[in-house]
Amino acid sequence: MSVRRFRSTVTDPRARGVEFGTTFATEVAASVDAYRGLFDGAARAAGRIGAGEHIDLAHWGGLALARIDSFAPELGAEIRGIAGGAALPVYEVAAINARTEILAACGAAAHECSTVVRLIDGAAPVSVQCWDWYSEFADLWLLWEIPRSDGGTTVTVTEFGIVGKAGVNGRGLGLHFNILHHEADGSTVDGGVMGVPVHVLARAVLDRSLDLNQAMVTIAAAPVSASTSLTLVAAQRRPDGRVESAAVSCEVNPEKIGYALPDPEGLLVHTNHFLSEPARLRDTELVGGPDTVIRYDQLRRRLVGRDVTVESAVAAMDSHLMGGGATCCHPDSTLPPPAPGAARAGGVPPAPGAERAGRVPPAQFATLATIALDVPAGTVRVHAGGPCTAGRAFTAETSTDQYKEFEHA
Repeated sequence: MSVRRFRSTVTDPRARGVEFGTTFATEVAASVDAYRGLFDGAARAAGRIGAGEHIDLAHWGGLALARIDSFAPELGAEIRGIAGGAALPVYEVAAINARTEILAACGAAAHECSTVVRLIDGAAPVSVQCWDWYSEFADLWLLWEIPRSDGGTTVTVTEFGIVGKAGVNGRGLGLHFNILHHEADGSTVDGGVMGVPVHVLARAVLDRSLDLNQAMVTIAAAPVSASTSLTLVAAQRRPDGRVESAAVSCEVNPEKIGYALPDPEGLLVHTNHFLSEPARLRDTELVGGPDTVIRYDQLRRRLVGRDVTVESAVAAMDSHLMGGGATCCHPDSTLPPPAPGAARAGGVPPAPGAERAGRVPPAQFATLATIALDVPAGTVRVHAGGPCTAGRAFTAETSTDQYKEFEHA
């Protein structure tokens, strides 16, 4: 599968959203439909709704939009533009931008992503991640280049209708994205049930930040209701041509932010469990998704003490040892496919033992994209699929010329 790419041609947030929503109306509607089913499945699994019932998407979307408007009004305007262009209710697009928060409120144990960063003295850092998510979303993402009114450009790999995820901002800052799970997820420090959506937070960080410090301050100040590791990678080329770099994983959660730093060799690995205290003492991923600790250990053992390049980092991620929980994961072809319309609802098992009894198809995760950030250059390389299929195709950087060749089909 080829990578879908799009370059916005306007910088006004609402107009940019209208352009995007008009161009990708079918894809945005498909994202909304897929998440509606996933939310329903999560809520049924948690006993929040019964069979045949649906979550109140207008309620959750309204809560999300209010938070977005308060935190990043320019992105609230963009979301309204996307909804208008796609001829959808704005609450639906706001809701999918808060997909992590809604799933957290429903108690869903979704898992995604492994990240590797290697700082190299005097040279550009290696900055790579695998994005793992429900396999049905394999065709519902793109690489989006977003010119800003200040003359800069944000480039992000994201889902149709969602304003951002992993990417770079052209000012020497990159961001990787790993979901986490905390006992306090589904609430905020101010007593609410909807925090700043972490995907909106990621995009705001890229758009607004002039440097690493500003990015960290923005992240630390955001009240969230879903836990996520936002790994920041900063790199600037000095007058003598050498690159100065730094990296930190900001582990946001509803209680108190934590930070994970590279080891003395400059290696920073993050999967889906907390590395910082006190959050790791309330980590629920170790029960719901223990594969995270194996992926973390595998990547460190394969990379510690070695020269790390983008190619060697991708090679280190090429492992199927843990099946659906591997660094390079694929749907299990031996499992029965979910029935049409029930697949998304079945993405989250409803009760212990239900899968074994054959009542509900289990979650099917896949590595949807392999992403490498060139932070000093402000470019992104992305492969549609996992490390095992990246090969030589994982070579072309984004550029304006490539976007000129884009034709929406």
